[in-house]
Parts: sequence; C-alpha cells; structure tokens
Amino acid sequence: MATEITIHELLASAPETPLLERQLILAHVLGKTRSWVIGHDQDSVCELANSVYEKRLERRIHGEPVAYILGHKDFWKHRFAVNKATLIPRPETELLVETALAAFPDTTKTVLDLGTGCGAIAISLANERPAWQVIASDLSASSLAVAKRNAQGTPNIRFFQGNWGEAIKPRSVELIICNPPYIEPGDEHLSALVFEPSSALVSPCKGLHDLHTVIKEARDLLADGGTLLLEHGYNQQDALCKRLHNHGFTHIETYSDLNQTPRAISAQLG
Repeated sequence: MATEITIHELLASAPETPLLERQLILAHVLGKTRSWVIGHDQDSVCELANSVYEKRLERRIHGEPVAYILGHKDFWKHRFAVNKATLIPRPETELLVETALAAFPDTTKTVLDLGTGCGAIAISLANERPAWQVIASDLSASSLAVAKRNAQGTPNIRFFQGNWGEAIKPRSVELIICNPPYIEPGDEHLSALVFEPSSALVSPCKGLHDLHTVIKEARDLLADGGTLLLEHGYNQQDALCKRLHNHGFTHIETYSDLNQTPRAISAQLG
C-alpha cells in the first residue's frame, strides 16, 4: 500500500527551487490554482500526481523555464500558450504594448507585428483596439501555429508566414511593432536561455543585424507618416537613433523599462 503524502510535504522537497515555482508546478499538475494549493497544504496527493510533479520539478531543477513546464505565460492582460518553438514573452516587452496604446486611439489602423512568436504583442493590441486590423508575421510555422491558437476569439488579426516583411504588401501598414533578436553571439546571458530558440534571441553584428534589417524593410512597408516601434538591448539605443535618422526617420523617441534600462525606440517615416 502506497504511503500518502501531503501537499505540504511534497512542496518541502527541492528547497533549491523557489517555493513559488514549486507551488505553480504542483497547481498545474493538480489542475488547481496556486491559492488553492496554499490553502489545502494538508490535503493528500495521489501517487500518480506525486510522480508527475516530481518529473516536472526535475525539469525545473535542470534549468527548464517554468513557462515551458506549465505550457503558458501571462503577458499584459492574458495568458498565452508557449512551447519551445516560441520565445517566452517578458514583462519588459509589455512596454511596446503600453507605448503603442498610449500613442494611438481606437480608430481604423493597420498594424504589423513582425516576428510575432506566440502572438503576445499582436493579440494584446488587437484585443485592446477592436478597430485596428492587426497583421502578425513570423518565419516559423511552428510559432505561427501557437500564435493562431492563442488568437482564438480575436477577430481583428491575420497571420502570415515570411522572413520579416517579405509577406507584407508595401506601403500597407501605419504602425510596425517588432521585438527582434538583439542579443550578441557569445553574450554571457545566453547561458540562462538555452531552452529558448536561439533564432529568436541572437543576432550577428553585436546584436544589431536584425534590428537594422527591420529598419530597412520598414521604409518599404510603412505608409507615409507611419511609425516604427522597436524593442532593443540595453546598450543599443544610441546606435539605433543614428540608424533611424540615416534612413529618413524623424520624431525619434526613446523609452526605458521599469528597471530604467533603455528598452524601446519609436520613429516616424517622413
């Protein structure tokens, strides 16, 4: 006869893993909320659930992000499915959503999210601005499959597969938003990101190659007076200001995230 174990006893194992993460993983296994797990710490856990929890906890101990173990990540006001084909959306990327919403009202507008990944930016904007027509593009068919699943119930969004803007009609959009790969190859931070797709993280030329490509293509994709909004690395803002100016962009504005780290830049075409 199997010995029963309580939630409290189960969560006491692997103290090297933060308690919050252990609670989230166990809640996911049990199909409950974290608050339920906290409030029922003397409840017993069946042997099967115990086994599943231990296996998922082992994945976390070996460095796999909690979002991949749970299969989702909260971003802006919604929960998005993620898997190893998609980058995990970061809180700092909410700055792009916040900036776009503050700059533009809910009037007819065509918006393009380049490199949409799981669709977090595009879907968040589409849900906040029903009058916008949002286009989400990505090179990865696997990422687009996840994004389309996340977009169920969001009518004002379309998806295209292509390398940056190659699937998009020239002069057809008024706002481009992009969070491209911008980490330099060999950067020390990459060791903590080994489970995520490197193609969504790493870019040559000191991390600037894809940012430069998007700036160049945005000139052809944007209508006159259109806006480009980019996320970038902590040390890239000055170089991007110069690049945008050299490509004919004006009204260049810079933004920092909640940690006061330079994080985003916007500019207007023409």
